[in-house]
Amino acid sequence: MSEFMVDARMRVGLMAWALTGFAGRAAQAAPKRVMISTIVEVPQLIETKDGVIQGLAERGFVDGRDIKVEYLTANGNASTQQQIARKFVGDGADLIVAITTPTAQAMISATSSIPIVFAAVTDPIKAKLIARFNAPGGNITGVSDAPPLTAQLALFREILPNLKKLGFVYNPGLDSSNATLEHLRAEGAKLGVTVTEAAAPTTNEVIPATRKLVGSVDAIYVPNDTTVVAALETVVKIGQETRIPVFAGETRAVDRGALASVGLDYVEVGKAAGRMAAAILGGAKPGDVDAVIAYQTMPNLVVVVNRRAAQAMGVTLPEAVLRKATRTVG
Repeated sequence: MSEFMVDARMRVGLMAWALTGFAGRAAQAAPKRVMISTIVEVPQLIETKDGVIQGLAERGFVDGRDIKVEYLTANGNASTQQQIARKFVGDGADLIVAITTPTAQAMISATSSIPIVFAAVTDPIKAKLIARFNAPGGNITGVSDAPPLTAQLALFREILPNLKKLGFVYNPGLDSSNATLEHLRAEGAKLGVTVTEAAAPTTNEVIPATRKLVGSVDAIYVPNDTTVVAALETVVKIGQETRIPVFAGETRAVDRGALASVGLDYVEVGKAAGRMAAAILGGAKPGDVDAVIAYQTMPNLVVVVNRRAAQAMGVTLPEAVLRKATRTVG
């Protein structure tokens, strides 16, 4: 064999080795797939999703560079949400971020191995996502957006000192709303406030459910319930027509006509979930990462009041409330 042929074969071999090594490094550096979903798109959930991506980036996982983020919404359809969960699993997600309770329930039903981080889930224990907050075990952890009910009721009472009866419009099919109702009753009892519920299993039933409360309550509370929030303007209209103040469990609802709320910054909720996701992508096990309740870890709650809504509902906002407001509308 000639020296030329040996040299040629060596060059070919070295080139093949180099290409193999390059391919291996490229495969190793391939962005991890982070798949995000939510049952429905409303402002606070979009903010949560944006916050997740920001939280990941803060910890060095930038979309398009270190990770590939894919996002799908179920448009309020539980069956579609289950299909999305199966798609995420079939597509080989490296990590799933599930925003809202029904989304997280669909994801945990679809996989017990792919890491899941939930966000904007009111009561993850009641929803049977985790058994405890500290080191929850399994393949899931996340951030609860349980409302700060004590602070909310204190604000409502400051605005309406004679508040005794509070109406609660909700979808009883949502675990998160049932959990809020249970906790609201317990907190209300401490202040002498009774809670009267009105069930609205679908958006079309929000109007009749709200009208049932007229004449029997001093104010109406709209929880962070995707069914009712989707029809919030109709609840507000009834409140204006009947001069019954409408309070909300989520601050964005105040921009849409509710009188007042104390709540969370949902971008920050998402960031907290994003930081958890980054820790898991960095090697932590989901079950070793403590789940958290957002309002217990955030330094400040957001207080929002609506001057125009107050006037329309026959309420005078105390100066002390206006001074403490993070933001005023109208």
